[in-house]
Order: sequence, then C-alpha cells, then structure tokens
Amino acid sequence: MKKIFTLLLLSGMFASCRVVSEEPKLAVDDTYYEAYGLLTVPSSGFTKENVRTKVVLVSDELLDIYMFDVKFATMMPVTIDMVISGVGYTQNADGIHFYGDNIVPTAGNKPYDKYIVTDLVGYISADSLCLSNNYGDTPSVYAGKLTHYPLF
Repeated sequence: MKKIFTLLLLSGMFASCRVVSEEPKLAVDDTYYEAYGLLTVPSSGFTKENVRTKVVLVSDELLDIYMFDVKFATMMPVTIDMVISGVGYTQNADGIHFYGDNIVPTAGNKPYDKYIVTDLVGYISADSLCLSNNYGDTPSVYAGKLTHYPLF
C-alpha cells in the first residue's frame, strides 16, 4: 500500500512540474500586449485552453513572444514557459503583423534547439492576438483575446 501511495504522490508531483522562464522585465515606456487564448496542435487535435501570451515590442523592428504554461500534447509530462525572441514586425493603423523563421526558442532560460520555430506569422488587432508556426515538426495555432493593449 505504501508503494502505491508513494507512486501516486510522485506522479502527482511530476505531473504538476513546470519549466519556468522569467517574466519580461518591462520599463515604464515598453509597449506590450497580453492575451489569453487557445493553443491548438492541428496534427493531433490537441488543445490547451487559457494559455497566457505576452508580446513585447523591444525595438522599432523586433518583438519577443512569451507563452506561459504551455503543453503540446496530452502525454507531455510538464508545462513550459517559453520565449521566442527577435521576431520581426510591422505596424500600421490595422495593428501589428509579425513574422519569423529559424528562431531557437528558450524555456527555463535554456535554448530548445530541437524545437526551432519556423514559418511564424501572426497579428495583433484591436482585440485579438493570433499566430501560427511550427515547433520542429509540430505545427501549432494560437488565438487569444487581448487583456492588455496600448492604443495603436
């Protein structure tokens, strides 16, 4: 009985593990957008609800994307906080359009070379943040409702 209890306790502890990345340190004048939404992996049909995403404009041409508490499969034993840095963007009256290819994401401040981000495209409109890309061989789509946004 003790072995079963110990196994259950350890599995619960492992299942609740998370690879944490630091929140971006924002200056008062930094522009950022935050959303909560649905992450979908079309090839498997897996979805993860209520994924928090933060996009920080770090210069006139580049932005960073932070995604928190992310999973890409039911059997994935941990959730991760990940960062996709150095994403190009343009901004106009309609919003922000961003793009990137061959970007090594980080999680827990370590590079994840196996899951290079390719074919990244997305936009931020008046009320939503949407993006699609591949992590290694795995395509994903994110659609979220903005909860924090400065005016365009």
